[in-house]
Amino acid sequence: METKRRPRSVLEGAFTLLDALVRHQGEAGLTQLANSCSIPKATAHRLLEQLTALEVVQRSENRYRVGAQAFRLGQSWQPYPRLLELARGELRRLTAATRASSVLAVPCDGHILIAAASLARPEDHLLFRPGSTVPQRIGRFCPVWQAEHELVAIEAAIRLPTGRAVGSIAAVLAPPQPLAALSDTVARTARTLGAALVRKADTVSPMSL
Repeated sequence: METKRRPRSVLEGAFTLLDALVRHQGEAGLTQLANSCSIPKATAHRLLEQLTALEVVQRSENRYRVGAQAFRLGQSWQPYPRLLELARGELRRLTAATRASSVLAVPCDGHILIAAASLARPEDHLLFRPGSTVPQRIGRFCPVWQAEHELVAIEAAIRLPTGRAVGSIAAVLAPPQPLAALSDTVARTARTLGAALVRKADTVSPMSL
């Protein structure tokens, strides 16, 4: 017996269009967005105009872009308190030390989300720009995906003292490369970041009681 598909809500349709804009590198036309989202063109136009009025989407002639309000909302997102702020400096240091692209990865809807990155090669931008996703297998970069892109990801979990992992640091490079030393460096960076998170959490702001 064929099961009827649940009707798409207005909110779901709006977020589907926003997600399509991200997949199209932040800009696309109405027909392109409607087709990629399987939304009637008139419905897509109505939703995009509503999003434009809220500054979540920006319209330029017949093209739509992600708007300033979406950027402001996105800037407030954190996979864990202070993690992005602390990770960016560590990623830059890791890239400088290893000459490999370095990323902060967090689990997201069955994939790996690139939350922050310090890229060593221009060609890595499309794969590892913040906000992009990578296929995963058992919580790590999928080996098949790595082979398809001729890359090797050296990963280490960022852990709190409880043992909880809040993300991982990965150095990504094209083989062949000496991987043993790189693995130690990535693991050390992950430990440093985990310790920094604990120090920040233990810091009490000077407030009058």
